Amino acid sequence: MAMHSLFRSPCNLLKNFIFLLSLCFVGDCYAAKGLFFDVTATGSTDQLNIILALNGKGPVSCQNYTINALDLTIKTTIPDHLYPFAGIKIDNPGYRVAGLTPTKKGYYLFSVSDSNPANILILAPNPPWYPSLEAFEHYDSGRSHVFPEATFGGSYSSENTVQTLRSTTLYPSGYNMAYLDPNQAFIYGGGYGDISGSIGSFIARVNPDTLEPIWYNQLIDTNVNGEWDYPGSMGILQDGFLYVSYGYRLAKLDATGKVINTLVLPTGDAEPKNTSFNGFNATADGTIVMKSVYRQAGCSIQGPDALLNCPDPSDVPASILVSVDPQTMQVIDNITLPAPVGARPTISTFQGKDYVYLLEPTTAIRYEVKNGKFILDTSWNPGTITLDGQTLCTSFVVMNDWVVAQTNTLPASTALDVIAINQGDASIQYRLQPFAGDPIPPLVAAAFATQGPGGVQAISWAPMSVSADFDNNLIYASDSLPGEIAAITITSSGLQTVWKARQTTTEFTTLIGPPDRRVLVGTDIPGIEIPGNNRHDFAVWRNAATGQELARSPLLPAMTQGTMIQPYYNGDMFFEGQSGTLIKLMPRPL
Repeated sequence: MAMHSLFRSPCNLLKNFIFLLSLCFVGDCYAAKGLFFDVTATGSTDQLNIILALNGKGPVSCQNYTINALDLTIKTTIPDHLYPFAGIKIDNPGYRVAGLTPTKKGYYLFSVSDSNPANILILAPNPPWYPSLEAFEHYDSGRSHVFPEATFGGSYSSENTVQTLRSTTLYPSGYNMAYLDPNQAFIYGGGYGDISGSIGSFIARVNPDTLEPIWYNQLIDTNVNGEWDYPGSMGILQDGFLYVSYGYRLAKLDATGKVINTLVLPTGDAEPKNTSFNGFNATADGTIVMKSVYRQAGCSIQGPDALLNCPDPSDVPASILVSVDPQTMQVIDNITLPAPVGARPTISTFQGKDYVYLLEPTTAIRYEVKNGKFILDTSWNPGTITLDGQTLCTSFVVMNDWVVAQTNTLPASTALDVIAINQGDASIQYRLQPFAGDPIPPLVAAAFATQGPGGVQAISWAPMSVSADFDNNLIYASDSLPGEIAAITITSSGLQTVWKARQTTTEFTTLIGPPDRRVLVGTDIPGIEIPGNNRHDFAVWRNAATGQELARSPLLPAMTQGTMIQPYYNGDMFFEGQSGTLIKLMPRPL
């Protein structure tokens, strides 16, 4: 083993001998007086106990440190020597290091010296989801869209290019992806029955280097059974199994694609063939929570188009809320909600209780989830939260003490509101219209001339939910008709716009990178194309703090509407074309 120059210097022999005698055996490592490491902690605040070793394989020496944040810069205090296998071990259960795999003794190995610091990002537990970069469609149960382990593959300060790799196999209307690790990547799709080639939900394991399927499992064929084909979702719980919601079913699969169990869910007052559980969520203990949406009885229109083009899309029963034990694959509780609920359920752990938040046509409600049972919280009542001319809110996103949503899931004649409601007191509410009065491109205005409520001009449409950066206290909202995105902060006096940029999207935005280098990623529809009927998209990376554009992809085929650009390892991302082409996006410095 190479030794530091301190031990090679003859004049220091006596000092070295005394130093070596001072080492004492502690467990499976040696500890010594005097700090071997200089540690700076920034980013998300948290208090953890860690062990740092100069040789994590041995280790030769280790010391205990307490840190108060999760983004670490580590240097050695010993000059002029590189330690290629230094190690970090986290004493607190559930925490892990981004991008590294621990040894059998629990050390994550890295290279470090006094002049070449190591940047280590510690990831907090994300219960109940599997500890990978992406195991749930919006990362956490609060649907934040913040993927802390994902990184930006380009430069923050100079020009970038975006390389692409396209699949030759089609994955029709790909919706979301999840990973067990960088080599085990899975895609769910097929739920947009109004798109050619989508015949029902499938799940496939994809080779991330070639984008070709390792296996492909078509779970249902709606061309054969005539059921409503509407997008569900896929996620991986801590048990490592893949869970997929589609129609009125919940399937549990292993990593080989084998279906372990399929649960047929209750459909309330609707026929099963007109019922879809549009995705799912889960509480910290792993209880799965699902909610139904319906297609009007007698209507045969497929996909999301049924929610717009059936004779009377509002002529549907009240939604039902279901909880499921993933181990037994049995329903725990099943209640009828007060009204039809379109947006997917959002879950928050607040003041020691698990809550599921739901958005009704004009208000919001929440239920405590206790041992899988739903208890309506009548003390939390925000009242009417939409204005005349506005339409339904999208799903809530949790940001610290707040739940945040934006209105106008359907085209609306009143400007979009971003609404923040306090979890502790629903009477404390802030709202802001970040795009009010902003011009709408003439071609877009003409296309939406009669799309507002009652057949009037629509001036706003936001089929995506907001994204929420809880580390930096920033909310990201979008509106497809003025074609803008905005960053908004919560202050003691209300919501304030931080920046706005021209960007037309009908998809969710994604937040990647550490808190001090966070990047916002989303699609951008070319200016001559109409949102919702566009045939192309760009992928755009922005500095999330300033809105500055960092990278832009070549022109791409249209993305599956209402999805998001999926973060992957090594700075790469996946783009799911609605026609079925899966594209790997690789931003790199020029």
